[in-house]
Amino acid sequence: MELPIDQIEINPDQPRKVFEEEELAELCSSIGEFGVIQPLIVKKDGSGKYFLIAGERRLRASKMAGLSKVPVIVREADEKDVALIAIIENVQRENLNYIEEALAYRRLMEEFHLTQADIAKKVGKKQSTISNKIRLLMLPQEDQLLLAKYHLTERHARALLKIEDDEVRTKLIHRIGAHNLNVKQTEKLIEDLLAQKEEQSRKKDRLKFINYKIYINSLKHAYNSISEVEKGASFSQKDCGEYVEVLIKIPKSNRKIS
Repeated sequence: MELPIDQIEINPDQPRKVFEEEELAELCSSIGEFGVIQPLIVKKDGSGKYFLIAGERRLRASKMAGLSKVPVIVREADEKDVALIAIIENVQRENLNYIEEALAYRRLMEEFHLTQADIAKKVGKKQSTISNKIRLLMLPQEDQLLLAKYHLTERHARALLKIEDDEVRTKLIHRIGAHNLNVKQTEKLIEDLLAQKEEQSRKKDRLKFINYKIYINSLKHAYNSISEVEKGASFSQKDCGEYVEVLIKIPKSNRKIS
């Protein structure tokens, strides 16, 4: 059926959050010439208005084109079905960026208690694909927004998961975006950074080892000075794994000082 645009309520839980102006302008031009070819999907609510399930991009472009009505398909659906249809429709059309897709999958898991296997079956993807998408949400929201700002790919994002330090990772994203580094260059940059960090860690461990030797030698030197006076003094050293136990025994002198 055709439905007046002003009767359609936007879905606040629409999985797609970013609408590129250039894409909308292109779609608006197409709609202006050919109309809306693919109907929007809506459900009727209790107030007599219609709740948008899928097709917000087409709805926005239709408003830009000056249309007063759009073709729709009315579906009977509960809240879970609405969420599923919205996600599936967007995923199948490749309208979601990878972060939006991951957020949509997580919502299905948290709010509707679907497993990754359930989601994979419903959207027609491998479970490993769903799992890899959701892993990207380990990145802080600030980094997620930066990835979208610089139009970095999912492979860029997966490579950045190797960086544990939030501040370092954020600076890296700015650097990658500013220099327009491709995935291969990004992976090399991250590998070099991790190798440098590992080398610094090894140097630090070597320094700790050297310090430990210095401490032991200092104690031995002190003991040698004591043993020259107190013949009954003893020195023992035991490696306990994470620490070294040093025991110095000094006998109490019974000699009277005249």
